[in-house]
Amino acid sequence: MTPSWFVEQAGRGFPLVLLHGLGASSFSWRENIGPLSRRYRVLAPDLPGHGRTPPSLVPDFRLETLTRELLALLDYLGLSRAVLVGNSLGGSLALLLAREHPKRFPALVLLAPAAALERIPWLFSPLHLPFLGWALAALLGRWTVRLGLRQSYYRKELITPEVIAGYAVTFRNLANRLAIRRLVRELQPWPLPRVKDLLGHINQPVCLIWGEKDRILPSDQAGWLQNRLPQAEVHLLPAVGHAPQEEAPEIVNEIIIAFLARSLKNEAEKPRHQTN
Repeated sequence: MTPSWFVEQAGRGFPLVLLHGLGASSFSWRENIGPLSRRYRVLAPDLPGHGRTPPSLVPDFRLETLTRELLALLDYLGLSRAVLVGNSLGGSLALLLAREHPKRFPALVLLAPAAALERIPWLFSPLHLPFLGWALAALLGRWTVRLGLRQSYYRKELITPEVIAGYAVTFRNLANRLAIRRLVRELQPWPLPRVKDLLGHINQPVCLIWGEKDRILPSDQAGWLQNRLPQAEVHLLPAVGHAPQEEAPEIVNEIIIAFLARSLKNEAEKPRHQTN
């Protein structure tokens, strides 16, 4: 049922696939799709159970399953090669895809990726509870969005009614709310030795972007990742929280475009991807 995925698309050129974080959607890339699409073909899917993609498209919400289904989506869209741009959970998925298919994904942009995550963020941890967790999931809604944004954003003035409404799409129906609970319960953080092994297989150019005021994944994790990805360039953004692409979109867009200009300079000589 791959065609049932919601994917926002814009532009022409080498494909960029933008992968959002837990509880978010393609809405989180609203300030990036337009500017990036002037140079690239940009695709921003809603993961199953998020935004406008139904949760029924996947049998479970393990990282390996989401990675496999994303790959099937890219096959359906005819993308033989693409750059992966991932925030938080989307960064984890990008790393898994890049390890399994290094030639298909020649470069990575990771914005506060959930790679060295030791536990699920406290905002979602009550969803683990056997009975109360189900009840809490059923009650997820705009109040959850407001609370989550206050945790994610450093600049609280950016939490406008329009932004809350944009994120609230994920929580409009009960199936999505229960899917978020399943995802939280099935997303078990990897032990650090397994993460180190994964990073040891990443040889592509990597751009790491992190907000210095990130309260969900502290910015010192950027140094930890760079020690294991020596080819990575790191950009720490002051007065920015867990979603750099939303709090500092102009800077993030400039960083991505400059990084890709260097990393993809040989792609013009390679066969073009197919398009549908």
